[in-house]
This record gives sequence, structure tokens and C-alpha cells, in this order.
Amino acid sequence: MTGGIFNKTSAFALVAAAGLMMGGLSFATTSAKAADLGADDLEARVAELEATTVRKGNRKVSLELSGQVNRALVAWDDGKDSDAYVVDNEQSSTRFRMKGTGTISSDLKAGFLIELGVNDSNSANVTQANDDLATEDTTVKIRQANAFFESKTFGRVTLGQGSSATDDLGIINLSGSLSDASQYFNNVYTVRGGGNVTWGTIVNGSNFFDSSRGDFVRYDTPALYGFILSAAWGENDVWDIALRFQKEVSDFRVAAGVGYYYNGEHKDNTDPRAAVASTVKFDKVFGSASILHVPTGLFVNGAASSITKYNTSLGDVDSQAWFVQGGITKRFLDYGATTVYGEYGNYDDAGVGSEYVANSGDYITASDVTRFGFGATQAFDGAGLEVYAQYHHYEADVKVENAAVKLEDWDAVVTGMKLKF
Repeated sequence: MTGGIFNKTSAFALVAAAGLMMGGLSFATTSAKAADLGADDLEARVAELEATTVRKGNRKVSLELSGQVNRALVAWDDGKDSDAYVVDNEQSSTRFRMKGTGTISSDLKAGFLIELGVNDSNSANVTQANDDLATEDTTVKIRQANAFFESKTFGRVTLGQGSSATDDLGIINLSGSLSDASQYFNNVYTVRGGGNVTWGTIVNGSNFFDSSRGDFVRYDTPALYGFILSAAWGENDVWDIALRFQKEVSDFRVAAGVGYYYNGEHKDNTDPRAAVASTVKFDKVFGSASILHVPTGLFVNGAASSITKYNTSLGDVDSQAWFVQGGITKRFLDYGATTVYGEYGNYDDAGVGSEYVANSGDYITASDVTRFGFGATQAFDGAGLEVYAQYHHYEADVKVENAAVKLEDWDAVVTGMKLKF
């Protein structure tokens, strides 16, 4: 019995010794190879690794890479047909950005921002007939490409492709609702019973609650008691001015903004299928506000807008819109905040002056659209992820040369996920 144990122990010892010898031999071989690598060879190897590594052009400018992917499934019903599309969610679209900043002095810095949108099957451009509309917005496009100077004392000047002063002014939102007053999911869907009229024609107007990006010179003041004043001038006779405010007062977090936007050479291409875009001059006053009660997570968001279009087929046309949203955002789960909300909006006379049926000479003389819905968003902080579900309902009344028209409602259920990096 003792001999058996001895024999087994001896066998284990021999295996261990063999392992040590092999390990020692491997270490010796590796050490020998390392010793054989001369200084010149080592420098060449380092240079090779540097050549294949993504890096900044210099050490004077900090570089930040970030972005997001936002994909959604939209199941829609227009009163006659229904389908489901996989889209890029234009409410907060897929993009990636590069931002660089260099310090000039303790008060002054300069930098740049380049942001590209990757909008395959853009939710603002798909139609009943086509779930992948072939326009420039379904491919990679430049959202921002600008340079800036920023002073703590005097503010910030930005030059290049980017946001006007009023961009995002009408969609201020302190909650995690991932839904806003702008309308994107049925933008170029034909309204059933409405000839060639699209939902974008009778809802967006000239985009009630937002402003487009373009080539601008923009100035933003430093924050003063929570206020920031912005102004911008752009190509094609476009200029605007905006005032924003954000502050925490007692248990409440408050954010708001109001602005004026003028476009002297607007190309009204609400329907991207149109062969030639018409030119309509317009201006608008609009704004929004958001209030969040921090202890409870209860919030209310609201927006309002008034637009005047000049020299349309029916002369000067005034249109108005308003939108309200309320709910709760709170950390019910350890993963992150849960947001539940309901929303309601009205868009009045946005379609006035638009042609009702192609080449008929009949024009919309009045339009009224009611929108309501609800939704939920769950954040997963550890992954930079938000998962959401939304329900949208639109119903419209339209008059053509003072004759009422019967239109079908539009409904959709939207589910998706947004991942930030």
C-alpha cells in the first residue's frame, strides 16, 4: 500500500518536474529572443505599431469620439393599409461625432465639431409605398462641420455647417421620454382620402417646433443667472435669435426657451417626391418649457409655435400649433430610470395654401390635426442604452375650397432602442 502511494507521488513529481523544465526552457527561449532584439529593431517595431494605431494628429488638441445608434420598428395603420418597417428614428437619429478642443489661454479655447448622420430608412422619409426612400437623407450626411472660439468671459462664436440659434428650441425636454412635439414617423405618408396631401403637409407646416441646420455664423453669450442669448445668420437670407434658460429652483429643475426665426428663401420640400420644390418665405415665433420635480420625478413639457407663410397660393397664411406632455421619470429599477408619459397636441392651418390634388387647382383652405399618444422608456445606465415603446394617433379635418373632406386616421406602435457610445 505504501509502495502504491509512493509510486503515484513519484509520478506526480516527475510530471511537475517536466512542466517546470518546459516552462524554464520556454522562458529561456523567450528571453533569448528578447535579448536578440536590438535597439534599432525595437524602435522599428514601435514605429510599426504606431503606424497601425488610430491617434490624434497632435497632442495640443484633445479629441473626443462619441455618437449613438437609434433603430426602431414602426407598425402603422393608415385606415386602409398597414405594415411594419425597420427605420432609423429621426426623433433622435443615428450619428457619430468628433469634437476637438485646444486651449489658447486660461480664458480662451478653440475647437471643431464634425457630426455625421447615418440615416438608413429614415423614419421621416419612408412612405406607404417605400420603406427605404432613396433620398440624400437615407444615406450618410453631414449634420455638423464647424469650428469655434469660446471665451468664458465673452461667449462663443461658431462658423460653418451646424445649428441655427433656434435649433431644438421647441423640443426642450428634461425627462427621458424620447418623444417630442416634432412629427417624424408619418411625415410623407399620404393622408388617406386627402388626394396627394401628406401628413407632413398638414402637421409640420415649416416645422413648427424646430429649425434646420445649415451654414451659419452663430454667437452664444456666456450663461448669466441661467440665461443664454444666441443669434445666427446663414446663407439664403436666414437669421434667428433665441433666449434659453435652465436652473434648479428648490426641488424643481426648470428649462425653457423662446425664439424668432426668419427664412427669406425657404424651399418647401415637405414631400421629397416633388420634382421641383416651391419657394415660400416665412417666419415664426416659437418656444418650449420643461419642469421636473426632482424628488417625485413628475414632469410636464410644453411647446407652442406660430408661423406666417408669405405669398402662398392663398396669400399670407398664419398657422399655430401647441403640444403638451406629462409623466413620471424615476429609478424604479437598479438598471436606470423608468419614464412613463402621455402626450397631446394640435396643429392648426399648417396645410393652408397647399394643393389638394396634383394639377387640379384646388387648394386647402383650412386644416386641423389632433395628435395624442403615450409611451415608456427604460434606461440601462451600465450599457448606455434606452429601450422605448410608443403609441401615436393622428386625426385630421381638412377643407378644400370650403368643402369638408373625409380623411382616415393614422396609428402607429413604435418600439426601439437607442445606444450611446
